This record gives sequence, C-alpha cells and structure tokens, in this order.
Amino acid sequence: MSELSVGTLSDKDIKEFCQNGKLITEEFNERNVKQACYELRASNIYYDITVSDRKIEVADDSYILIKPKQLVVIMTLEGLEMPPNILGRILTKGKLFSIGLLPVNTYADPGFSGNLGIVFSNLSNNYLKIKPRESIAKIEFSKLEKNVERSYSGQHGFQTGVWPVPREMILTEEEVRNDPRIKNIPEEIVLSHGSNVGKVIDRIYKYERKFVIATIGYFTFTLVLIAALQGTNWITPVSSILLGVFSNVLYTFVTWAATNFRR
Repeated sequence: MSELSVGTLSDKDIKEFCQNGKLITEEFNERNVKQACYELRASNIYYDITVSDRKIEVADDSYILIKPKQLVVIMTLEGLEMPPNILGRILTKGKLFSIGLLPVNTYADPGFSGNLGIVFSNLSNNYLKIKPRESIAKIEFSKLEKNVERSYSGQHGFQTGVWPVPREMILTEEEVRNDPRIKNIPEEIVLSHGSNVGKVIDRIYKYERKFVIATIGYFTFTLVLIAALQGTNWITPVSSILLGVFSNVLYTFVTWAATNFRR
C-alpha cells in the first residue's frame, strides 16, 4: 500500500484504504471512487427534521420526498470507519446543486464509525425526489500529520432511531411573542422575503378585514330588512326569494368594492 504523508487522498489511495477495511467498510462500490473523492449514496432511511426527529423508511422501489424549503437528513447507504488520522469532508454534488438541493457542509471526524447523516435543504419551489442508492454527495478524505488525541464518539441518529435535534434552541410561541426584536408577521415577511412579497401579504390582510366587515354588514342588513317587513304582507315565498337575490347582489357589490378600492 502506498504511503501518503499528509493531504487529500487520491482515487488510488481511497481504493487501497477501502480494500484494507478502512474508510468505506459497508456497501463500497469502486465505481463511486472519483479523482479525489468518493460519491456517497442515499439509503432508504431519512429524517424530516422540519416537523419530527423520527426516522422514515421508504421501500427500495420508492423515493425520498423533499418538499420546497424543507430540511431533511438522509442517511448514507455506505458505512464509514474513519481512522484516527483521517478527516472526511462532505461536498456538494453538482447534479443536485442545479435543482436547488444543497447539503449542509459537514465532517466525518477521525474515529467516526457508522452511516453518515447528511442534512439537505431544498431551496427550490419544486418537490424533489431522491431514490435509494442514488449518489447524493461527495466525501473528500484528508490525512492528518498525526492521530487526533480524542477520536469521535457519541450518540448517532441511525443507531438510536431519533435524530438529535436541539429543540432547546428553537423559540417557543410565547418566547416569540415576548421578544421585542421580533416584529409582527407582515414586517417579518418583508425582512425575510422583500417588500414585493410583503405588499402581497399586506393586501391579503386588508382584504380579509374588509371581507369580515362586508359579511357582518350583509347579515345585519338582512336581519334589519326582515325585521322591518315582519308582520306585513310582504313576506311571501316570492318576496323571500327576491329578498335573498337582492341581498346577495348587494353583498357581492360591497365585497367587490371593498377589495378593489385603491387596489
């Protein structure tokens, strides 16, 4: 086996390490070894950390669904066994980058053992699918000058079935309400998505208020009209139908006027 002093492993180095039971110890595929990296593949297990920290398992002939703006953790098909003097860096795969799916850059620390969980963010407005055994990221291996003093150890989501999401760092609804740095929803939307989106949301809120006012006015007018005609010979089946038609036409006109006023 050739000896590299320090630096990034080449394709030949990666193959030799894997053939000697290091780096990729499970589901190794020599075709996934590229010039200076290895292409990791998706397993059929992932975590939707947007709503839950429990694992989801799909059939081999199905796919992992990633919704727009969603965060998921995809477990790798490959099992890793990192020596105490080698670090693995996770890199973006251009094919996925082009459709708006980005992995969060992370490491496979020296001493890491097991299947790697890679966090993906869908920045696009499309629903994306990742099939099991499809290449999802690259891992680049770097050899250190010497072994680390303390190798990686600790809980891992693949073994426990629960992805360790630090929920204590997420503000509760009460904390959001009480924090003066957090503005109301329309203002926060402007800060996050720009003034054009903010204007659309503001218009929706205004329409909502006008719609509620128009609805109250409609029912109030109908009740007052019925009360005024009560006891007269105007209340007949025909007049009731005409009253309903008139009220609905009036309500439609008021709603239209309210939502188009100074549009």
